[in-house]
Amino acid sequence: MAVDEIVAAMPEAKLREPLARVLDSGTPEDWRALEAACSPESADALLAAALKARELRHAAHEKLLAAVLALSPWHVEASLVMARGYLARGLARQAHVLLANLRRNRASEKQAEHAGLDEMLLRVAQASGNAEDARAAAYRLAINTDAPWPALLAAGEYFRAEKDLDAQRTLFARMISARPDDAEANALMASWLHDEGYDEQAQRHIERAIAHATSREQRVRAQRLLFEIRFPDDDAELRKLTESFFAAKPVEALPVLKRLTRKHPHLAEAWLFLGFALRRDRQLGEAIGAFERCVKLSADPNAHKELAALYGEANDPARAARHARKALELLGEHDRISWVNLGAALCEMRRLHEASAALSHARELDPQSPQVAMLEQSINARQKPLRGYYNARMVRL
Repeated sequence: MAVDEIVAAMPEAKLREPLARVLDSGTPEDWRALEAACSPESADALLAAALKARELRHAAHEKLLAAVLALSPWHVEASLVMARGYLARGLARQAHVLLANLRRNRASEKQAEHAGLDEMLLRVAQASGNAEDARAAAYRLAINTDAPWPALLAAGEYFRAEKDLDAQRTLFARMISARPDDAEANALMASWLHDEGYDEQAQRHIERAIAHATSREQRVRAQRLLFEIRFPDDDAELRKLTESFFAAKPVEALPVLKRLTRKHPHLAEAWLFLGFALRRDRQLGEAIGAFERCVKLSADPNAHKELAALYGEANDPARAARHARKALELLGEHDRISWVNLGAALCEMRRLHEASAALSHARELDPQSPQVAMLEQSINARQKPLRGYYNARMVRL
């Protein structure tokens, strides 16, 4: 069925039969036949099939993307899709090499700047630790008058992380001029004003950000900055605590975290670290409550990961599976622990086929992981009694 859908997505009729053979058997001869049937003009058509294969999780989708790039080495959309796939699997270096080479080739041919390429290059350069390429991509986005809004936001976040105040001033003024009521633009402008010591103006922008927030995450970020501006002593205490939290003894932070959550009940970060401390102290029920408060305030993937593990310990596999899936949705499919948590929960519910699929994902990410080995043992242990029961029944009959 999946093969039929992928073939139907192929616009060029002459390529449908060789594409079907590739998807069915995928022998080297089939791939050579598809390659012979294609021309450079077929790149977009082959990309359409590759995107449908990716959507349906067909094993050949990456090879189809590679075939597109073989036909058209500077194909931006195919390169971006492949880079996203690399990044989702934690292969940031491969993604960076792919996009950096693409950009150099385009520049050598004096092709126009591409904001989508620079936005993704900024992401992969940061993820792979290439500071020079990240900085260059961010500056190109900042001066690109055609850059889409998400690309400007990405550049703004980069300048915030790098504490580049001059670049922030120029970019954020441009963004506020373009969208005076945008929550994220106002939050970025407020953060720059606060860093420069203009707290009164910063508070006006942050209040506008809260008023115009269109998502829970936007509201939480704005409230966090407002907390920093209005309660500098509490903010300093929280920052000091969280910066050394795991290096010290988390349990010793419990009194401070409990006081902060009572005084600032909308502070998601404080609830998250309270949950960490409570779990370390084996106060599991209270830890679940703290993490649940955190995920009601913000879509924090770490809180969902902790809840998946805690509900697993509490013999509530349905909730554990739900939070593991949410963590994977937020973190991407390269998070091994979330796959293990999901597999363990599904195993407890005796959904062994799905548990084995989760195990396969986890094993691909780290085949030597002891957690992966433990999950495999659990699945095998669940399968043996079932096989034994039916075998014994058949013998008696």
